[in-house]
Amino acid sequence: MGTDKVKNSKKKRIPKLPVILGVFVLLFLIALAVVFNAPFFSIKTIEVDELRHYSHDDIAAYLDSYVGTNGFKAVFKNSSLKQTRSIFSLELVEEEKRIMFDCTYLENVRVKYVPGGKLKVTAEERRESFLTEYYDTYLLCDTHGIVLETFSKENLPEGMPLVKGITPGGFKLGSGISDGKDKNIDTAIRICALMTQLQMEGYIDIADVSDYNNIYLYCAPSLTIKMGGPDDLGIKLSMLKGVMDKGVNGESNGTLTVADGKQATFVKNGEREE
Repeated sequence: MGTDKVKNSKKKRIPKLPVILGVFVLLFLIALAVVFNAPFFSIKTIEVDELRHYSHDDIAAYLDSYVGTNGFKAVFKNSSLKQTRSIFSLELVEEEKRIMFDCTYLENVRVKYVPGGKLKVTAEERRESFLTEYYDTYLLCDTHGIVLETFSKENLPEGMPLVKGITPGGFKLGSGISDGKDKNIDTAIRICALMTQLQMEGYIDIADVSDYNNIYLYCAPSLTIKMGGPDDLGIKLSMLKGVMDKGVNGESNGTLTVADGKQATFVKNGEREE
């Protein structure tokens, strides 16, 4: 009997689970209060990666309102229960979306709070690839067919090939011109993306995909390039670049054929007429 009483008294001294949890919750709330109010965690500066199309001030303007506020509060304000990843990565997800929506040249924007007083912005910039016409408006698109900017005929950017033979169903800045159902549009995007990858900016003035199986490129004022169909475009364009790097250009006054993907054949206009 005496032994049982000792055992029971020992059991009564062990704190119950709800009490332990309550202590942990209290400590957690105290820690949060300290973190959310400590001056050390307030945002003091905004750091932005160097960009080609936007200045530091352009991007910082989206985030200036956070200067002087608590960094952790800013993270929680920009997150939801569905965005737990952003909480642990300390990203301001909603601000990332807002910047990408307004700044069409940017993709993969990351706005991250760095404890100690900094918001750091990193981003990738889309690469301009080609122009195409939509009624009286010219659309500047990237390598994925995303519309970056619009121009009038009088102020077109230099060095961008103009794609002819496609008819976008419409356009929206920051969105693509392809819905995956028009093979001419998809082929034009692929050709221009490959030319951008091969660093062929300024080589081609016009890419005409009106005839899907007989694609033509033109280099002003007098060079015509026969590409044939859409097969082996990477090989054909690499061959074309090699030939043009050796001196064939818009002044060559002839037709360059790379349609078979095996060899390039050049015929002057006068020779062809004989």
